[in-house]
Amino acid sequence: MEKKEQNFIRGLYLISTPIGNLGDITFRAVEILKNCDLILSEDTRKTSILLKHYQIHTPQKSYRIHQLKNDTDQALAFLKEGKTLALCTDAGTPGISDPGSYLIRAVRENLPEIPMFPVPGPSSLTAALSVSGFQANPSLFLGFLSPKSGKRRKVLEHHIPFEGCIIIFESVHRIRKLLGEIFEIFPDRDIFIAREMTKLYEEYLFFPAGSGPDASILEKIKEKGEFVLIIGPVR
Repeated sequence: MEKKEQNFIRGLYLISTPIGNLGDITFRAVEILKNCDLILSEDTRKTSILLKHYQIHTPQKSYRIHQLKNDTDQALAFLKEGKTLALCTDAGTPGISDPGSYLIRAVRENLPEIPMFPVPGPSSLTAALSVSGFQANPSLFLGFLSPKSGKRRKVLEHHIPFEGCIIIFESVHRIRKLLGEIFEIFPDRDIFIAREMTKLYEEYLFFPAGSGPDASILEKIKEKGEFVLIIGPVR
């Protein structure tokens, strides 16, 4: 398939991609993905599903957390050549708890003349906040906490004085342990959990203040999928 003539400025585009449902991508994002020179993907296998769905044939290259220096150097070289790049994370908005922030900083520090453009769209952070029912102002985003319980607890206890929403990402492997710690450290706060948003097994759970970390509560958490956990504001 021949590419259409580009009608956008050459540079680096930060493309927000669906967090589950492939229909949640903007027309603008699809057009840029079709017309850029190269797509940098956190995981080319995952991005390939999206590209195939929208019949996008632009070549991909990995941009990986464990090969940051090499991949960043190559991306900078492509930009120096005048190529237009699109950066995609596994899902959601690049630069939020993924390696994209490294590339953005590298471009800003080494190629300040290269323009960068966010292409807004899906974000599990804002999606979870929107359906939580909590007043989102103010909010504190902690991303993924340490896999070690002692370090997690230290971070959580440090933020006890914060009276707004506290948003945390967590993997399937530690969700029950993390939830148990949060029930203990924040006994007077409501807890909201979003799991597999926009996907087949989409689920939302609300635990009012004082629910406690008993077995029946933890049993409701299915150990499958990706989680956004929100500690509600002080009432």
